[in-house]
Amino acid sequence: MHESAKRRGSNLTTGTITRRLVVFAVPLLGASVVQLLYSTVDLIFVGRVLGTRAAAAVGASGLLVTCLVGLFTGLGTGASVLTARYFGAYDSRGISRVMHTSIAFAIALGLALIPVGLAATPLLLRALNTPGEIMVDATRYMRIYLLALVSIVVYNVGAGLLRALGDSLSPMVCQLIGGVLNVAGNALFLVGLKWGIAGSALATLCSQTVAAALVLVYLAHLDEGRRLHLNRLRIDGGTLRAVLAIGVPTGLQAVMITFSNVVVQHQINDLGVTAIAAFTAWFRVENFLYFPIMALGVALATFTAQNLGAGLVARARRGVLICNVMAAGVTATLSVALLWGSRSVFAMFSTEPAVIEVGTAIAWVVAPCYIVFAFMEMLSSTIRGAGHALVPMVIIVTLLCGLRIVLLLALSDSFSTAPQVALVYPITWTISVVALLAYYYGRSDHLWRVHRV
Repeated sequence: MHESAKRRGSNLTTGTITRRLVVFAVPLLGASVVQLLYSTVDLIFVGRVLGTRAAAAVGASGLLVTCLVGLFTGLGTGASVLTARYFGAYDSRGISRVMHTSIAFAIALGLALIPVGLAATPLLLRALNTPGEIMVDATRYMRIYLLALVSIVVYNVGAGLLRALGDSLSPMVCQLIGGVLNVAGNALFLVGLKWGIAGSALATLCSQTVAAALVLVYLAHLDEGRRLHLNRLRIDGGTLRAVLAIGVPTGLQAVMITFSNVVVQHQINDLGVTAIAAFTAWFRVENFLYFPIMALGVALATFTAQNLGAGLVARARRGVLICNVMAAGVTATLSVALLWGSRSVFAMFSTEPAVIEVGTAIAWVVAPCYIVFAFMEMLSSTIRGAGHALVPMVIIVTLLCGLRIVLLLALSDSFSTAPQVALVYPITWTISVVALLAYYYGRSDHLWRVHRV
């Protein structure tokens, strides 16, 4: 890689660590917000234009969509960590090999999953106890959405590659353009053409496809040596195994977290309408705490991978410390602000005093402990950035997900109110952090070994 690449702001191995992390993380935060708006806009349009039954049909597919996005984000993480390692080592051939292998595999995977998904959609929806009166609409929506699988996986992998090269702004721009088109598509297909729920799914399909195409355009216009050439797309077996070694555990972890949340939701549903409404509001409010942490986590994983690839172990370790301090500061500030105005915040979601009261009680249980979640995410991101995704997955799946399920099922009488159910989150976060810390310090020499790629 030529010398000019070393002087670019995209290189996280040089410059002030704090500034590099902040500049890199802010567009990631923006991209997360845009991604959230995708589903929110669909739900708003469908609910307002088509009514409650159609909105329920879109919501019924939410779990399946979340699982798919989690899997593909994991694949993007695998490609990102490996690319960042090569970037830190200034190995253009390694970058090219990962890039072309990952994009080729993304296209092949998406094409292979589409017919499987189309055939399995009714079975999966029935397994999720989708009510019969919305089954037809839910199936139609999901099947059209599945046609976007190639676009979704290509976007996630392509965005991961760009971020590995230090460019977190371009993926956000692609997402933003796709988000604007999603709004326009919903307006055209639902309001203008009156295509019903199929129109909403088609709007998502079009917007995701445009976002994926834009990512490929960005990759195709990088500097020579890091550029995507469509005529060179082919899968290198060794490179793919290295990508999947990180990507598969990360994706499975996301899926298992989703399923553990289903068990939590089942417990919530037993508490009545007020608790359901309060938790629904809390899950929306929580995003203001969650998204900054996730953005810093992705930034830290990329920073760690690049610096270990460059052999800068001391800088990588200092970045971990700085990012943890940043995460703690941001989380503490936002948590205090949320708690200070909690009643006013929940009043935006409901006019019912009981819902506001329960929502506030949930916030006072979870928000003060959110800093523990921040440390958990920074630890797991560091370990993934060092190229070890399997151990964080085992810890998270076993303790965060498995223990959460066991607590709720085996001790259901002890979690009989909304605040008590909310308590399961900080309990499992704390235990997971202890396990991650034990691994982090117990295998320190192994984690901080310089990666010669």
